[in-house]
Amino acid sequence: MAFEILKEQYGELTEYVIQETATNNRCVVVPELGGIARQLSLRKGTTLFSLLKTPGTPSELLEDTKSAGELLFPFASRIPDGKYKFLGKEYQLAPNDNENAIHGLVRKHAFKLEEQVVGSDHAYIKLSYTLREKEGYPFSVDFSVKYKLDNAGVFSLTYEAKNAGTELCPVMFGWHPYFVLGNEDVDAWKINIPSDTIVVFDNRMSPIDTAPFPIEGSMPLFKKALDNAFIVKNNGDDKAVTQLISEKQHVTLQIEQEAGEGKFNYLVVYTPPARDCVAIEPLTANVNAFNNGEGLNVLAPGNTISGTINLKLV
Repeated sequence: MAFEILKEQYGELTEYVIQETATNNRCVVVPELGGIARQLSLRKGTTLFSLLKTPGTPSELLEDTKSAGELLFPFASRIPDGKYKFLGKEYQLAPNDNENAIHGLVRKHAFKLEEQVVGSDHAYIKLSYTLREKEGYPFSVDFSVKYKLDNAGVFSLTYEAKNAGTELCPVMFGWHPYFVLGNEDVDAWKINIPSDTIVVFDNRMSPIDTAPFPIEGSMPLFKKALDNAFIVKNNGDDKAVTQLISEKQHVTLQIEQEAGEGKFNYLVVYTPPARDCVAIEPLTANVNAFNNGEGLNVLAPGNTISGTINLKLV
């Protein structure tokens, strides 16, 4: 069989492995720990690249505070003091990052396995989480994520959110992977960011303005520290592609985010101090969108929003 889905133990955790047997392309997902992708390996030529940096043991994964691979919903990034105003009413989220609320309400929570499908040219699993009137977020949302591998060597993540309540609700989604390419570190790579507009932050990492981002094409990451948000360019094809490039290894990781109305129109790029990986985070809205409204999706009762991120090596 070209594809298979395996259920395995990882310490105390249960994980699912989506695998193409001929290439060893694989994705490992942990439903009970926020539905994260713990591992992703894709082949280019004779080399199988492990692409995600995540904690190396089950206990370290459970204790991780850096959001490696996490699904960020119903908001991503920081909300200063955990306070926001929606339709004229003020709300208070529980701070979980000093005085801020950060990265949503589904992290570390157990997801339900909804589907696992093995086809002749692909395989996927679908996970779901029922969000009901959390502290500071008194709304009802059905959230799901689908992880898929196909025989073209493409890994995709598709999220969906449905307003299951009776009132309008704000929603934002982001994915928080840390990427690696072989055994090289950040200084060996270049990056091509699909944007000409950078978000200007205040001293609390909250947007206050925008500025031109004049760099076209690939930008060397050598000795460059990034912790920035960008508004991506939509060139009419409703796609924006970030490229992480290793010239020495002759490989490029392409992160394609669906752009256009209600989709992934923002991007955060972060180089951690250890300089052993790069966080490339597609977002459906700007940082602090619950306050500034920039890109924020507002769902009417019964309505659904979705979007897809595709990864491949070239």
